[in-house]
Amino acid sequence: MNSNLCCRVIAKLSRVTLVAGALIFGSQTLSLQNAFIANPFMVAAAAKTCVAQPPLAQLNNGKPTICDETIDGKIFCVSRIIVKAKLEKVWQVLTDYKHAVQVFPLLKKCELLENHGSTKISRHEIAPSGLPETYEYILEVHETAPTSMQWHRLSGDFKDVDGSWKLEPVNSGNDTLVTYASHVTGGFFMPQILIRHQAHIDMPSTLIALKTHTEHSIQIAAGTRNSTAAE
Repeated sequence: MNSNLCCRVIAKLSRVTLVAGALIFGSQTLSLQNAFIANPFMVAAAAKTCVAQPPLAQLNNGKPTICDETIDGKIFCVSRIIVKAKLEKVWQVLTDYKHAVQVFPLLKKCELLENHGSTKISRHEIAPSGLPETYEYILEVHETAPTSMQWHRLSGDFKDVDGSWKLEPVNSGNDTLVTYASHVTGGFFMPQILIRHQAHIDMPSTLIALKTHTEHSIQIAAGTRNSTAAE
């Protein structure tokens, strides 16, 4: 990396860190989320008391859960939700790279660079909620159709970007339990506590977007079939 590019990257990360810090520590709204970030000990306590694998009865209310879990020695933010659609339909939405930006509001660009069957190389640009910057990185994605996919960063912003989608049939196979796991590290200029706080905000909203889009598309398809049958 040349010196000019290095300076631009450092300047960008520094601005984001300062903005994020101002949002957290200078906010006039004393919300619980801001209190968590202002006090790292509260974050640690919350991680200990959250339910890593909530019962289906808790998830059937349609709301996502969020928790910190240790997977292969790394701390992942893990969010879960039940989508009222069969597993294959959810998988179809997750693997539609071309239309991903229409499903997930925080995703600004998604480009499939290479397609090697179950292994794909893709470029992503995201805009975390409440922050002025966007971030771009290239991922290597490994798909195990139609139940899971895993990815890791090849290049771009952040130091590490690891994650996965896991799909499990529930409620007699009519619905799908979706588990979204993410581990992101940003290096010295992006404190891990800020990244985890952002993940606890944005990951549940990502699952809600997936649920809303998938269920809405099923309703549209059902309406089209009923209309055709009536004719």
